[in-house]
Amino acid sequence: MRSVSILATGSELLDGRVVDTNSNFVAKELSERGLKLKRVLVVDDDMSELVQGLRDLSTVSDFIITSGGLGPTSDDLTRDMVAAFFGVGLSEHPDAVAHLEGFFAKRGRVLDSQNRRQTLLPIGATMVPNANGTAPGFAMTRDGGPTVVSLSGVPREFKPMFLDTVLPMIEARCGGVEPIQRATMKTFGLPESTVGRLIEGLKLPQEITVSYRAAFPEVHVVLKAPKSFDLAPHVASVKDALQRDTIFTENPAESFITSLQQLLISKGLTVATAESCTGGMVSEILTRTPGSSAVFHGGVVAYSNDIKERIVGVSHETLETTGAVSAETVRELAKNVRAKFKTSFGVSISGVAGPDGGSEAKPVGTFFVGISSESRSFEMKCLYVSERQNVRSYASYVALDLVRRAVLGLPAPEGYPIFR
Repeated sequence: MRSVSILATGSELLDGRVVDTNSNFVAKELSERGLKLKRVLVVDDDMSELVQGLRDLSTVSDFIITSGGLGPTSDDLTRDMVAAFFGVGLSEHPDAVAHLEGFFAKRGRVLDSQNRRQTLLPIGATMVPNANGTAPGFAMTRDGGPTVVSLSGVPREFKPMFLDTVLPMIEARCGGVEPIQRATMKTFGLPESTVGRLIEGLKLPQEITVSYRAAFPEVHVVLKAPKSFDLAPHVASVKDALQRDTIFTENPAESFITSLQQLLISKGLTVATAESCTGGMVSEILTRTPGSSAVFHGGVVAYSNDIKERIVGVSHETLETTGAVSAETVRELAKNVRAKFKTSFGVSISGVAGPDGGSEAKPVGTFFVGISSESRSFEMKCLYVSERQNVRSYASYVALDLVRRAVLGLPAPEGYPIFR
């Protein structure tokens, strides 16, 4: 099997200004085809370090993809790096000249001397077209060594250059590699350790690779196997082990809120919120995606007891006798906000997010969620011990997950996190 590595260049990748999304993209595309990214090396804009990085990768790689450093400024050193690696000079490439001149002409500009530097490619290189920018890429190989392909580091330029030119080149030289299939299950409510224990207990065949990703507060599971392998029965086994109600989507491109939003739209259902400790986070999650107006009517951040009583209508007696953080309070909050906004569901949260304010009876991390609908209303007490932002985020997900379960007619769990 041919090995592929990436040399990502630029100080901006090392000082936190820019995140290297190109390597992630390449890894996914290769994985879909049964290939694996061998190494990713990020190097500063220093000529000696760049060349050494290329040499290091050449000892373990058949293909080396470089990203970045093809611009017109003095810190764009990729052309010089590759030329030095292969021991050749630079010269104007006729295809690169035609590309740059055409690019500028379409915009009513003349190719200037600064941008003309981008027409210089290592002698013997083949140009890789860049339809979305000025920087042409190039590919080069010599004497049976690795193939080096240099692409623009700008993602909207890098991705089509990779897909259109580099990926076919890699596939053509990797005969016999069987593409893979994958099955994705995104869950909420189960800790990652519990997910791992449940799946490992199945003793899946060695043809299946299982990967886990904790995307707080979600846990994603991906099963991968060769295309020729019958994966379906094992996917069913994993779903059963996780008890399918914890899986909110099997679409790798779908988010928790998008899946819930589509579910509510399909049923013609709407939501209103009354939030205390989450401070409007449930409302924010509900409105992250286009189309939210079809399901979300509005909400109240009832942080103080006065607002809970005066605006949402929680009785003074309830607040005095049971406190703001109680099943009775979230029951009234959910019921009253549903009535005020005339929605299918009223959702309420009140709790102690911390780091202060807890008590022996209600320690930091305690929160109550209330769900009210015409046919079903209930409250749940949860304890999630973590830092303040995590408690608020987890409480918001619990509230929305309970709505999801109510719409689907699923039973509410005994509590969150769910342990099995």
